[in-house]
Amino acid sequence: MEIRSMSRHLASMWPVCLGLVVACGDDGGKIGGDYSTDGSATNATGVTGNGGTDGDNTGSFPTTGDPPPETEDEGDFRVPRASGKYVYSASQTTDSVAVIDTSNLSIDVVEVGQGPTVVEPVPGQAGDAGSVVVLDQGSNDVALVRTSEAGATTVAIYPVTPGANNLAVSPGGNYVFVYHDVDGPEQLGAGSDQELSVLDVASGTPYEMTVGAHPREIVFAPDDSTAYVITAAGVNVITFSQLGTVGKPPLLPVVADPGIDPTTLEVQIVASLGIALARVDGEPWLAVTQLPGGELTVLDLPGVPTDLDVAPAGEFAVLTLPSPGGSSFLEVPLPLGPGMYKQHDVPGEYVGLASVAADGDTMLLYTTVQPFARTEGPASDLPIYDDHDAVFGTSTTDSSSTGSSTGDDSTTTGTGTDGTTTTTTTGDDGPPPPDPRQRVTLARRDGNGWDLVTLFVEVPIISVGIAPDSRNAILVHDGHPELSEDRWSYSLFDLTPAFPLLKRQKTEAYPGPVLFTPEGDRAAVLLRDDGASVRKVDLVDLGTFIVEPLLLGSPPEGAGYVDATTKIFVSQQHPTGRITFVDPQGDVQTVTGYVLNDSVKD
Repeated sequence: MEIRSMSRHLASMWPVCLGLVVACGDDGGKIGGDYSTDGSATNATGVTGNGGTDGDNTGSFPTTGDPPPETEDEGDFRVPRASGKYVYSASQTTDSVAVIDTSNLSIDVVEVGQGPTVVEPVPGQAGDAGSVVVLDQGSNDVALVRTSEAGATTVAIYPVTPGANNLAVSPGGNYVFVYHDVDGPEQLGAGSDQELSVLDVASGTPYEMTVGAHPREIVFAPDDSTAYVITAAGVNVITFSQLGTVGKPPLLPVVADPGIDPTTLEVQIVASLGIALARVDGEPWLAVTQLPGGELTVLDLPGVPTDLDVAPAGEFAVLTLPSPGGSSFLEVPLPLGPGMYKQHDVPGEYVGLASVAADGDTMLLYTTVQPFARTEGPASDLPIYDDHDAVFGTSTTDSSSTGSSTGDDSTTTGTGTDGTTTTTTTGDDGPPPPDPRQRVTLARRDGNGWDLVTLFVEVPIISVGIAPDSRNAILVHDGHPELSEDRWSYSLFDLTPAFPLLKRQKTEAYPGPVLFTPEGDRAAVLLRDDGASVRKVDLVDLGTFIVEPLLLGSPPEGAGYVDATTKIFVSQQHPTGRITFVDPQGDVQTVTGYVLNDSVKD
């Protein structure tokens, strides 16, 4: 085993192929895609959150006249996880888990079941002690791993439902769900994805049950009393006090028509209130279901929403109503009350997605589609460049306008060099409208309304993430369609000043997963392109927007954050295992060789 330490000055480390930091953390915000098996970056297609439909980045306008579906990018991947002061890394090839003490980088390797893959922290540990649950897919069991503050590790193994590919742990750390996630990387063979296991951590008792078809997410009540399993058929409500007595927990539909195609459905659970919100692509309504009672309320809307988001504290929901002549968003107070919703106009902008900050008083409105052009063929739409002026405005409330464009339209058709045909619709005079993917609107609450600031970005946006402190955001851009040397980039966005600062950062590879630290003071962007030998991380100081690049010794796979020691870590693709740690001062340490069981095991 090898441990290397490096000093502070990250910029000077470029000649050294050692490593540092980051991607998605359990305690920080995260955005971005995943890495495929060949190391190329891939975007997570399909509506994020609790369901929904695949988006279409070509922006083809549907023949129905409804706004095209959006693509929200949420990446996730199997990486080491942190609990207490420890990082736990599973090795499928050696059927073991490395337990790394981040305070001194001492390592213990413990045996678990066969083919360990998913690792999830178990909350509620005392002091700096750690605990994780590990899914052993090769032996159809889970390993509960506990490590004391002194470093002693114990392992207990429990049998679970075959075919599981994901884990979910309740916020109090009392229950572990072991299930087959329809959005997971493995396809289910013989059997059913409707069977799952619930492990009572305290007693070590696993309970098996059957839920609705194709479960995709599990949401927990904040008091650790109830779990909501989101499936293609509805939501199963599981009350933990009844474990052992209910083998088929109640399944509640979240829309009135059970025959709706589940791929068109987006569901959000507001666990603190015990309600489910649902929208269907192309439908001008919002369904609200009481859990566990099942009472269904349908709220008619003034337009067809393309996105449904819930504020982190659950006090309101947001639906976007895009239109080429100007969009709006609906603010729905929760629980539902008099007036039901407020409509806020976004004049002159096409916005189909909303991202709500943790403070509930800040939002980013944007789109991933080009509604003004239809590209027939594989080529993506070329951006139409605009000037860099910001547009300021103030939203209005209780408006009945949907912002539909009026007047005569004209159509221009052109053929690209690859033979594709692009049709652009414009007004009766003037140039084509700007590509709305190159605009982002910052909304900040002002009394009963929202102040709006719209900024131009040079390259279309494909995903956004807001730091946990709600003060900064990172915008991930699509590849530049024309410039090979200026292809990949992301932007840093200061959300606090009256005139927001937007800084574009060019990269050598597609910006992969992004990590925000829980305090919102740091971020890290994972960069990998195996074909071009790009293996590095951009460390971002969100107080200054200074970016420090750090080369890695091996291709990055994923990363996280250790709250107890305030260190960011990145795991790398290496035959014997490699993880790099970075503290707040920028000091870097890399551990290599912990997968070699016999040489490092106590």
